Amino acid sequence: MFLKQSTTTTISLGPFVDDTDGKTAETGLSLTVYLVKNGAAAVARNSAAAIGHDRDGYYRVELNGTDTAAAGLLRALASPGGA
Repeated sequence: MFLKQSTTTTISLGPFVDDTDGKTAETGLSLTVYLVKNGAAAVARNSAAAIGHDRDGYYRVELNGTDTAAAGLLRALASPGGA
């Protein structure tokens, strides 16, 4: 996926599945998302917009202009408990 630099966009993150059976989609997680910009240390996402479940374990994550300010590779990370 290509993102336009310094703009607000929404990405899809997942799927998150149950850590017990490895297949049931998790729909009620509270995610904390970290971003890695061009291989630098991971930092917390700047956008304050709520992260919501979309479907089948996928979540909609808004990234704001600060989150997308750096040109180059951007990686989003999250590892919530239970998934």
